[in-house]
Amino acid sequence: MSKNDVVIVGASTAGLFAAYLLAKERIPVKLYDERVSLGEPYRTLIVTSKLTQVLGFAPHEAILNRVNRIELVSAHRHSIVELGEADLVIERQRLIELLAQKAGEEGAEIHLGFKFLGFEDEGERVVTSLANHTRGETLHVVTNVLIGADGALSDVAQAAARDSKKTVAIVQAKVMLTEKNSADCVKVWFDRQRTEFFYWLIPESKRTAVIGLIAKNMREAREGLEEFLPSQRCEVVEFQSGQVSLHTPFLELSRAVSKSRILLVGDAGGQVKATTAGGVVAGLRGARAAVKAVVGQEPYGRTVRRLKRELDLHSLVRGVLTGFGDGDYDLLLESLNLGTKGVLGRYNRDELKQALFRLLVAQPRLLLLGAKSLLHMRSVQ
Repeated sequence: MSKNDVVIVGASTAGLFAAYLLAKERIPVKLYDERVSLGEPYRTLIVTSKLTQVLGFAPHEAILNRVNRIELVSAHRHSIVELGEADLVIERQRLIELLAQKAGEEGAEIHLGFKFLGFEDEGERVVTSLANHTRGETLHVVTNVLIGADGALSDVAQAAARDSKKTVAIVQAKVMLTEKNSADCVKVWFDRQRTEFFYWLIPESKRTAVIGLIAKNMREAREGLEEFLPSQRCEVVEFQSGQVSLHTPFLELSRAVSKSRILLVGDAGGQVKATTAGGVVAGLRGARAAVKAVVGQEPYGRTVRRLKRELDLHSLVRGVLTGFGDGDYDLLLESLNLGTKGVLGRYNRDELKQALFRLLVAQPRLLLLGAKSLLHMRSVQ
């Protein structure tokens, strides 16, 4: 391999996007994933319109639906936010297959069925070891840039001694959409007795939707969802699940090994919004930053700085929301006036840095709610 060859571990959206961008730059790149087929496990996702901007193209093949409204529901209040640009409901496997196709067309090599075993420092390069247990073979691939894109439980992050991320479980049920729900409106329920996050209903089409929640582990998520589903009186078609990491402000996303670099992107680098556990757009931005660092030979910490600041802010807001009770969520929804709704409609969840100050100006009561939550958390601790 030449000096600029890159090895990527993990056929995630972030890993495949990095492979695509590197191949477009005519940098030889090889991607390895332990799965024998792309895109598993299947999962319906909702992302902001920023997806198209970050990708540089519209992923039409992966889009199931577009939604224009979000209905927020607390114990005694509800509020509807009209979106300036529609959110996109996508199928994760389709997006992964599309990115793999584009990466392959640009010349990236994608090898499935290879599990990452570790790496060794050879001074000028690192030797990455990968095993294909089906074939009974082990590869030793030499590179000076190794990108870990292998998910929340990243083997590359562990090998690089950078695995200090918090992970959460997502479980959702694909259901038949009832007449009381609209195909262009997402519903979010805040119920602090059941979850510190929220429940959601995301319509895939006029016929189907997914209902889900986030919890500390799979057991809690599944039990919480099964407790909630009867209230919606929906016919369950199937269950989907996944484990994601949350952004950790002090996690180091790169490591220098002699003259080589190890970079973490996507869930492997905790590039996930702590407020919603959404990481598709953030992970793609991380992939872009990693490629920019490789191509320009800049420090990854510099190219990823803007994304990190955005995710740090999400972590701060999540910390505030963790201290909320049901009454606080009632007050929060009650505080959503025309000004705050206008800000939420204009700026999406991937633009929190642009939105937060404007929200506080439009509704100063939000600052008081946040201060109350932080004081409550300090008294509990």
